[in-house]
Amino acid sequence: MALIKDSKGRKKNETPSGYERLLGSKELGQLISKLHATVISTGNELEQTIANKIKNSQGIAIADLNKFDRVFKEAKIDSSGKKHDVDVDCVISRNGKIQLIEIKDGDTFDTKKVAGEVESLGLAEDYLHQIKKIDKSKISKHFCSFNATSHDQIKKGAKSLLGNCNPMTGKELCEELGVNFEDIVEERKSQQKENKAFFFDEVEKIKKNYKSN
Repeated sequence: MALIKDSKGRKKNETPSGYERLLGSKELGQLISKLHATVISTGNELEQTIANKIKNSQGIAIADLNKFDRVFKEAKIDSSGKKHDVDVDCVISRNGKIQLIEIKDGDTFDTKKVAGEVESLGLAEDYLHQIKKIDKSKISKHFCSFNATSHDQIKKGAKSLLGNCNPMTGKELCEELGVNFEDIVEERKSQQKENKAFFFDEVEKIKKNYKSN
């Protein structure tokens, strides 16, 4: 898990963050900005954390593990006609079937991001069908919310925009990959103590400075 102390947060020469405007404190705004950046970093690290636990990588592409098997070259064409690659977080190819999986750390998602990610999974599916001549019945699309506990929770968090993408919990993903879900959860907790200590220390410093002014 990422450390708050290592996050840069909003730069001092940038316009005030929403946190600073809300609280009327540049120092508190900067601290919460660092906190927000750390949450994002933690989510970005999730796929690599999972990949590090995989013992049998045959047919599995995630993070740097068999990376090129999850990149679909020029699968997207924009409005100007320019072609772009499509990256899928995780691809599992086993027993003649292919699973295309988007992995999220949270459980409540931005509408536009969900729509874009569902579209990307669809583009990857089209690429496999049209270019690789794989029957669509052999391809499935999944939207994984790693910490969600139910499919209904995932559907609600995705604003009912999943279409024909299947909701998938972190436990279900780990079962597919042959890794222990609880081991990953515990590993990600390992730096919570340091993060809490840093956060509370910074708040105390800000409180003392606030009182002195």
